[in-house]
Amino acid sequence: MPASVVDAVTTPYPCACRCHEQLTIDERAAGIAALYRFDDAMRGWGQTVIWDLAAPALWKLQQRLGEVTWVAVRDGGCIHSRLLGFCVHETIHALCGDPVLPNYGTPVGLPYGVPESVPAIEEAAYLHPFNQHEARAWVGLEAVAYRLFGITWTLLPARDVGTYGFAGGGALVDVPPGYRRVPHYDHTQHTRRYLALAHKLEDEARGWFTPEKLDEIAARFEAAEAIGRAQRTGEYPSPREAARIKPRKPGRNDLCICGSMRKWKQCCGAQLAE
Repeated sequence: MPASVVDAVTTPYPCACRCHEQLTIDERAAGIAALYRFDDAMRGWGQTVIWDLAAPALWKLQQRLGEVTWVAVRDGGCIHSRLLGFCVHETIHALCGDPVLPNYGTPVGLPYGVPESVPAIEEAAYLHPFNQHEARAWVGLEAVAYRLFGITWTLLPARDVGTYGFAGGGALVDVPPGYRRVPHYDHTQHTRRYLALAHKLEDEARGWFTPEKLDEIAARFEAAEAIGRAQRTGEYPSPREAARIKPRKPGRNDLCICGSMRKWKQCCGAQLAE
């Protein structure tokens, strides 16, 4: 069985953010309550959230499987900054698309490929709206987290750089069957060009989060949340109770906190033992 939100919040691990030490008990409880609400909203939209420490590997699997209505959100040990940030990021993605569709209606071959039916001359135009959605999910963490959950501390996205597909560069990435690779600007090979395009896109995205848009986001989220809460299969521990659990190192046979899907003893745990 995949890990549940209860499994995630009751097995906290040490993190570089030192969330457990830096945040108060009230803040940690608020963060866990927000994760419960995210889980409910996704369930209300018909999505299954997978809380295993395996998001990067499961995303690659999703690309191979295609149309699946699940989302993997946990790729490290941090709960209150990284995991909660990942979940707010996914919420924005869902509400920029159709939250009941697989991957919210975004083709899984993006952003580094397009369906083979798209003419080469239209690649940039095809990718643009999906780049816009990524930019909104990238810059909107603070505004959406505060509007939905009252979160005021810094949240971190799943990655350190936004994932955009800017056609025109020389980088190529493998894509699933049925897609064509798009030569694009990569943030490591074409750093200055990539960041210039990204910053322009992100500046535009910030303007999308008007008070009216945030109210709309909250209304849609809360409607899905009510449906999902009614579908819970069991009781969740109180957020305050879960917030008191102290972080611990993974067990030898636990999944590694780096998201590799390997056991701790075979991955980062082995490196620490050297």
